[in-house]
Amino acid sequence: MSRSSVTPDQITAKLRQPGPKLNSQLTDRLPAPVREQPITLRLAQLRPYDRNPRTHLNPKYDEIKESIRAVGLKQKLTVTQRPGDDRYMISDGGNTRLQILNELYQETGDERFNQQDCHFVPWQGEINVLAGHLAENDNRGQLSWIERARGIFEAKRMLEEEAGESISQRELTKRLRLLGYTIDQSHISRMLYTIEHFLPTLPLTLDAGMGRPQIEKLISYRQFCEECWTRCADYWMEHADDLGEGEQWAKNVVDGDFAQAWHEEMTLLDHEGQTEFRWNIVEDRLKGMLNEHTGLHFNPIDMAWKNWFTVRKYARAATQEERDDIWTTVDSELARLRHPQERHLYPPKPEISPGRPSSGKSSDASGGAPITKAPGVNEGPISGGSDLDPDDLTFGDGQSDLSPPAAPPSERGVPQSGGVSESVAIKQMRAQLAQLEQQNAELKAQSEQMPVTIRGLGHGESDPEEDLLDSDGLMREHNPQPMRSPEEQATIAADLTLSPHHETEGHRQLRHWQAKEHGEEAIDFEAAALKSVPLQDGGPIAPITDLWHVPTWRRNARDLRMQIGEVVQLLASWAGIEASGSSEVIRLNAREGLGYELGPLEGAPSRRAQLVWQLLAGLEGNIDPMMPSDISLLGEMVGSHGDDSEVRLPDGLFVRVFWLTRLIRVLREVQQAEGDS
Repeated sequence: MSRSSVTPDQITAKLRQPGPKLNSQLTDRLPAPVREQPITLRLAQLRPYDRNPRTHLNPKYDEIKESIRAVGLKQKLTVTQRPGDDRYMISDGGNTRLQILNELYQETGDERFNQQDCHFVPWQGEINVLAGHLAENDNRGQLSWIERARGIFEAKRMLEEEAGESISQRELTKRLRLLGYTIDQSHISRMLYTIEHFLPTLPLTLDAGMGRPQIEKLISYRQFCEECWTRCADYWMEHADDLGEGEQWAKNVVDGDFAQAWHEEMTLLDHEGQTEFRWNIVEDRLKGMLNEHTGLHFNPIDMAWKNWFTVRKYARAATQEERDDIWTTVDSELARLRHPQERHLYPPKPEISPGRPSSGKSSDASGGAPITKAPGVNEGPISGGSDLDPDDLTFGDGQSDLSPPAAPPSERGVPQSGGVSESVAIKQMRAQLAQLEQQNAELKAQSEQMPVTIRGLGHGESDPEEDLLDSDGLMREHNPQPMRSPEEQATIAADLTLSPHHETEGHRQLRHWQAKEHGEEAIDFEAAALKSVPLQDGGPIAPITDLWHVPTWRRNARDLRMQIGEVVQLLASWAGIEASGSSEVIRLNAREGLGYELGPLEGAPSRRAQLVWQLLAGLEGNIDPMMPSDISLLGEMVGSHGDDSEVRLPDGLFVRVFWLTRLIRVLREVQQAEGDS
């Protein structure tokens, strides 16, 4: 039986029949490789690492971009893929290069920027990727201190979340080393300290690039302040049953919050674009904070400060005795705050026991040789039956201050080596010591304090001697605020105070102390109000007490530029212009020039913005001919002509414009002096 032959048409019909139906879903991409290998990817398939420690633009960004534009990417991108992600992610550094490739492809459309040969590594975990980025950026030296600190903090959080428990700094160092990132434990300690204590208080300074040496110094400053605060709190808790007159200071430090006091003080020193502090100002502000909260005088704080930093210089660890010696002056000051009227004399007074005979002879403290009254010593009975009062001493004719009166042994009734001469000498030494203390207090009051204003002289309102003393009979501390009539007080409050400003007593004492250290007299608002036009403003900028006087301790180029920058920032804010360390219109710069640099004012600026910009350009000596350029712009801002009230300077800014010109003049003088030297 012959087979039927298949015709070509039948074969064609069978070939055209559809195949079996596909039950699985179609995919538009291949799965990630399972092992390390090279791979070619398009830019659309790549994404940057979203937890990159670097938060600022690479300082060599433009240089890297031109190199890639010219010769392409020399080093392959290392990529990985998170589980469930549809794109590949940069693994061990390369976010800057990926950003540049995207920019170049958008600018040129060249496929050599779009198609990239990459090196794929399988996914191992979030902590591995973070450690890879930290190691890559750290090796290149491109991360700032705060960027590395944030990365270390995030790595610690990831490892603790993975372990389900907290880990020590030593353990963190070991685990990061296993992940390929080697860092010293002391660095980790400082970085975590920075995140905890400095980042909330000084974000602008840290983001500007403050480095490790500055951080280490700031850590030591904070540690001293915290240790001093704790020392005071421990003292008051130890004497909780007998606070004396120190109840207020005990409450301040025991119930107070050191971290909050530190934050409030240091946040005033945080400025944009600032990478280092003027440490003399920081030191003075912190000592003022301790004075204000603990009641300690500046001198014992300063002495403890010097001793504390001296001990820290030792290569070895300080002994407990050395650490206790640091706080000797602070402990003495705390005792004075507790009992301010108590006087400690040396040698100590001999105790007189009750029931002694009232005759001219008595036994000494050891019960040995009898003691008789020396000639020339006032007589009078005292409590307990003794007729010798150790606090009521006068000297006879021809008697020296320290030696006992010369009298025959028969008159003294005892041998020359007996206890009488010794006892009298001790009493005379104590009396001499009291006289010297009184003279020293009077000389100190004359040299350090101005005469206290006496109220009501000639009107019978008060006695001058009583006016110089307080309720306890002690000399009042000098108060620079003079007594004024109600009319003068009303004038000051209504006409000379543009906005109220409260200065704490601690800050006022600090200003006076700084002025005294530089041989000047500090100026206070109340004292200068009727002879100048001060500006008291409660904002972030310091109040203007005098429109002409610039303190000596602020007469240096950097400090003057910082003051100029503060005024410029206020003017710019009023005009609606950004003024900061990174602004392209008004960039603040405390290192050179007048303290600010001007860029073009683009767009459609308001009239107010044009006038402020041109005013600053005129002070800089580089005006824009397209904007108001004649002297009338000053008149329009001052308000001497023109009808637009929107561009007239408020009174506070009007005063600060004159203060700005004064600061610039002083800056020029300082620059010329430095040039001559």
